[in-house]
Amino acid sequence: METQPTLIVGDTLERSLPVALVPCWGSYEKTEGSLRIAKEGTILSLRYMVRTPFLRRMVQQHNQDVSDDSCVGLLIKAEETEQYLHLQCSASGALRSWWINREGERTLLPVSLLETIPVTVTLLENSNAQSRWSVEMHLDLKELNIPADGRLLGNFYSCCELSGQQYYLLAQETGTLEPDMEIPSAFMRLEYH
Repeated sequence: METQPTLIVGDTLERSLPVALVPCWGSYEKTEGSLRIAKEGTILSLRYMVRTPFLRRMVQQHNQDVSDDSCVGLLIKAEETEQYLHLQCSASGALRSWWINREGERTLLPVSLLETIPVTVTLLENSNAQSRWSVEMHLDLKELNIPADGRLLGNFYSCCELSGQQYYLLAQETGTLEPDMEIPSAFMRLEYH
């Protein structure tokens, strides 16, 4: 019997161990990423560190398609529920998020809710040779209608889907032949320490 992989969640980002984001659906030269994740009360905090040969930050408004930008994302759900939340953040700081139910129907979160999510994007280096950047987000699980006291499952990634600049880095591989991050069976159990 296979056991479900776990992701250790600390109580602060500074004391959380980094989780490597692994290349999926190809290899990507000079591209790597990691994630730190922490939970305090109802707040789930994430800090992504990403290095790529390029940086794309075109999307400037919430709920626009950010996957052609350099972006990070997460998929998260309460263990006992079928639906899950998919949230993406462009390197510009613009968010796109939706709930996905068992039938695959998507419901976008309102822009007014996305505007309440604290997001900090920091450019550490941006040259013709390489870009290094970080994204820090603090998600209030209660505001997102995710039970903060129950067991959570999720997966985390960084990607760019723009033709010619594609890359996919995931915390947990999904096992699909083609790029598809929305695979709940690949979600990891979040374990709090």
